[in-house]
Amino acid sequence: LSQLSLDCKRPTYDALEAANAAPTSFYNIGDLEIQENLARVWVDIGIQDPLLLDILLNSLTTINSDHLGIKEVQFGGSEFQSWNDSLNTEEAGYSVQKI
Repeated sequence: LSQLSLDCKRPTYDALEAANAAPTSFYNIGDLEIQENLARVWVDIGIQDPLLLDILLNSLTTINSDHLGIKEVQFGGSEFQSWNDSLNTEEAGYSVQKI
């Protein structure tokens, strides 16, 4: 929605249809950890709701276009580019943001 032109008609939502829709949410989400120009967050989207992955990607796309530039999104694994688990002080460029 954030990239729609100003003259574009905004979508409408049916409250009755929304009330009858199956709810979806993240099962668990960790804090946003930032280390210099890298950020990571642990998100448990479960295995039963593929819509959550779409919601996550659309959220990241909106954050990318409206607030900051995301160069890469990486899923899974404990190895994350040049992330250093021993750098965990503010002096080393590390911070944690509560979600």
